[in-house]
Amino acid sequence: MNMLEEFLNFEKNNLTLFAKEVLSDYYDESIFTELLNVYIDDRYYDYNSDNDISFEDNIMNHIEKTFFNITDGIPEEEKKKAIENYLIFTFILYFDGVLFIDDQIFISLLKKYRMKLFKMDDDLFQENISKFINNTNKKREKFYKIFDTKDFSITENITSLDNVVNVELKHNINFPKIYSDYAIDRVFDSSSISEDKMFVEYQLITRKILKDIKECNFDKNYLLDFPNSLFENKDGLKNLLGSFNNDCFKNQAIFKIKYEDYCKYGNDVKDMVKEGFILAMELGIEEEVEDLFVFNIFKYIILDKDSKYCTNKALNDKIIIV
Repeated sequence: MNMLEEFLNFEKNNLTLFAKEVLSDYYDESIFTELLNVYIDDRYYDYNSDNDISFEDNIMNHIEKTFFNITDGIPEEEKKKAIENYLIFTFILYFDGVLFIDDQIFISLLKKYRMKLFKMDDDLFQENISKFINNTNKKREKFYKIFDTKDFSITENITSLDNVVNVELKHNINFPKIYSDYAIDRVFDSSSISEDKMFVEYQLITRKILKDIKECNFDKNYLLDFPNSLFENKDGLKNLLGSFNNDCFKNQAIFKIKYEDYCKYGNDVKDMVKEGFILAMELGIEEEVEDLFVFNIFKYIILDKDSKYCTNKALNDKIIIV
């Protein structure tokens, strides 16, 4: 199951239900859905970011452009409904957490909007929309709890780059006292369970990515271990990557690939890049890279502070010291 896809479908459904609740007979499925797809691309994938304007203005600019494109030439009597399906996104920005406002003020604004739209006061609407917002927030909290586990946690270790953290999976499992800490850690870090361990780590990172996205933070990158045993297990590789094949995950999660594994499984590594996954190469202090073109495949190069490649000016923007 791809949890990020599930989350996006979940939120698209929440936003659609919100629009239906507020717009009632003015809701137009065709127009709203087309505008919603533009909203999702900007809000959750940050596809069309523009640093010169605010995040919310960037979203509304693209929705407005799409609105004019789809309403160009339609009869005037149909434009009123189309306009309201466009304007509802000014409220969705608050409902979806892009902008913040007190709940009671937000509900009051929605009521005034409805009074203007339908030329009547509707006390029942205020009660219904309040319940709807509360229920939606509860459903969101329930969704996040899917990722909760008492047995595992992740630690974020700083690197030489401010927006990049190195992730480490920790276990919180109580083992019998006859087993030493050394023996437990040795088993936990063994290759026999590395694939299962990484799946847990990626799920926990997915929750962090969801939190980042909800807070409109797209700049943070997470360095994740990648077990080389997957390159020999084609079905396992396909299943794991398929579970996280979503641009939200790909934009922030970075798989660490050892240089020796690239030398052995180069074609598989290149296939991962073609599929949109971002990779970082771990290079040992004694390792020599024969073809410097290899560096172009990876977004980051992870080095020891004493590596000779630290002085390579061409790699300045790629180097991470951990």
